[in-house]
Amino acid sequence: MLGTALLAMLSAFISIGSNYMFGQCMSERPLVAGMVAGLLFGDVTTGVIVGAALEAIFMGAVNVGGAVTAEPVTATTLAVVFVVVMHMDQGVAIALAVPIGLLAGLVYEFIHLSLSSLGAPFIDRAAASGKERNIKLVHFLGWVIKYGICCIPTFLGVLLGAEPVSQMINQVPKNVIAGFSASGNLLPAIGMAMLLKMLWDKKLSIYFLLGFILVSYLGLDMVGVAAFAAVVVVVTALRDKQTLDLQHECEGRRPALESSPDADNEEEAFFA
Repeated sequence: MLGTALLAMLSAFISIGSNYMFGQCMSERPLVAGMVAGLLFGDVTTGVIVGAALEAIFMGAVNVGGAVTAEPVTATTLAVVFVVVMHMDQGVAIALAVPIGLLAGLVYEFIHLSLSSLGAPFIDRAAASGKERNIKLVHFLGWVIKYGICCIPTFLGVLLGAEPVSQMINQVPKNVIAGFSASGNLLPAIGMAMLLKMLWDKKLSIYFLLGFILVSYLGLDMVGVAAFAAVVVVVTALRDKQTLDLQHECEGRRPALESSPDADNEEEAFFA
């Protein structure tokens, strides 16, 4: 289990660390983290499926002010380990991984704030030395230390939590397991509801109704709905562009009409 825990820690480090090493490239999103974990544990398909389910949960989760949501990489990596290595039901794995991810989010925020302040004097000294090599050394060394520590909850979650979780799952009645599975399946809907709460506008209600009709009555899957939505977006964009071009054309003609000799006569005739 130690090897599995180290591999899970490496997976989390790749997803979290690379997100800020190459700019914020969104490698910490559950969909990417699930793919990385699935690749390392030999089941990319399951990793992507679990990542997609957790992506729907965390899509509307945003850290605002002092509020801290669950850390998505830790939750996703643990869920993939629970499903692939421990052969746990996906819904149960997600329901168990999200609370651990919430704890990891608090640890991550503490480490982020504390290490960022502790590292400032070292950066100042490196800059004062006038050597670019020292600045790079402090920067990359701090990157390894900071995100290495941030991955410790993932390591401990697998090393210390795998066996107890496995024993607990074996002893829990099937009805309770079914309840965990159902609640895990409901979490993506909650994530989408959180996202809609931030983006909701009365003008968007017709599109929401259209998507509901396509899925409920026409039986389209997500790929079909996405393709239909892409067509609607293109048509709407072309229509808006045409309207904007006409507006600019009318604005361009207005000064010429106002400066023409007959403009005053036309205005008098209009109000006559």
